[in-house]
Amino acid sequence: MSTSPRGIDQSFGLDVGRGYFPADADSHRRDAPRFCPSCAAALALADGGRGLAVEYWVAGDRVFACYCGACDWSGDIVLSERVTGHEAAE
Repeated sequence: MSTSPRGIDQSFGLDVGRGYFPADADSHRRDAPRFCPSCAAALALADGGRGLAVEYWVAGDRVFACYCGACDWSGDIVLSERVTGHEAAE
């Protein structure tokens, strides 16, 4: 990794002094919701959508705050490694 005197990573154009790393950007691109959970419209402008998905963190959880411009839905999508459910009693 080559960095300039100002702390800019020349290979990625990132400010390494502020904590932006290529792995974070890659995981965001890989894991960000692509479609609205309400109407299934594309969220990203690159996919022809009119929405957005912004990632933030709460403790160890990765949370995507999403908005869909097609149906006006908004909400949070939380990624989890494991989901435990239950069965209703018969």
